[in-house]
Amino acid sequence: MSSQEQHAAHAPGVAINGVMVASALIAVIAFPLTLVTLHQASPTPLTSGTSILVITTAGLLHCTGFLANRWPRASFAIGSALMLPLAFVYVQGVGSAAMLPSSIAYLVLTWVLANGEDKLASRVALVVGFVGAGIITLVEIARGTVSDPLMWLVQAGTLVVGVVAAWALGSLAKQRRLSADQIRQEQTRVALAQERSRIGRDLHDVVSHSLTVMIAQAEAARILTKQDEADEALERVAETGRSAMQGLRGMLRVLDRAEFEPLEPAPGITGIPALIDGARSNEHTIRFRTEGRTRSVSPDVSVAAYRLVQEAITNAIRHNVPPVAVDIDVRWHDKGVEVTVQDDGGKGHHEPSGSAGTGLIGMRERVEGADGTLEILRGARWRVRAMLPTEKKS
Repeated sequence: MSSQEQHAAHAPGVAINGVMVASALIAVIAFPLTLVTLHQASPTPLTSGTSILVITTAGLLHCTGFLANRWPRASFAIGSALMLPLAFVYVQGVGSAAMLPSSIAYLVLTWVLANGEDKLASRVALVVGFVGAGIITLVEIARGTVSDPLMWLVQAGTLVVGVVAAWALGSLAKQRRLSADQIRQEQTRVALAQERSRIGRDLHDVVSHSLTVMIAQAEAARILTKQDEADEALERVAETGRSAMQGLRGMLRVLDRAEFEPLEPAPGITGIPALIDGARSNEHTIRFRTEGRTRSVSPDVSVAAYRLVQEAITNAIRHNVPPVAVDIDVRWHDKGVEVTVQDDGGKGHHEPSGSAGTGLIGMRERVEGADGTLEILRGARWRVRAMLPTEKKS
């Protein structure tokens, strides 16, 4: 099967059904009209042999329309071959048998080729249509049934307009399909870019939080080197490092893939208690409270709440001199969940590194992307408050 025919065989269902429906309608309407024209409208009926030839040829011509989706070029070639003998059969009162109503089925074949991906076949269909119109007109002139040259031009013009209209409509349908494909491809590129941006934010969150907790636990371990708790603190450092490396490997595999495979679910609001347990130490006290009846939230809201708490804990540990106390409150309301993270400022603040981070920007983007609002208060104490909807806005 040729590439053109393969494309047609796998064309969108709407286009395939459209051609089948058009062929069926033309057959139901045009074929009976052809029979009426041959046996009643013509003043002088055709001989039985000629009549059978015309009827059989017209019937086969209608059949090619139903095969055009799977074998477009072959169907067009067969249709063109069937139209040729009709051009030489004279029907009194009509002229060439190629002018009978069933000949409209040939225009469907032209439309199919013009709508295909094969540009050469499309152009050939147009040229063959022009040649066919010329042959029909020349046969009429040679037969002498039409003496007025103006009528020759009218007949030729009618045939040419029919061919051009079918070809133009097919080309227009192809352009609309290609435009729709380009739009879908662009939407796919945008979606992939957004996904990679999301992965980049996740990468920042994982690395920043994990490394900050590791440093804090290591500092606590130095203080506890002569105590039994030192082993536990050092074990937390190792466990946090292993978790960070696992997360990094997974994200880097995604970034390296040309096509995205199903991803593991991102941590959500239910993972906040585990996140807090991993960040606690003797130097960092983290209190967690929840109020109200837990409600279902969208994945965007769930991830936004988790990342907000993660980034806020990271900032409290990174920027405050221990010991540091952090209060985390999750309050459930009728149509929203309020997440508040506040630290006590510790014993002071570390000197800024000199390079602005992207954590707060990513936090705000996540919250606003989930149709929520974010409030950040900076000072001796940091306070982050987000209001997220439990019912996604339409």
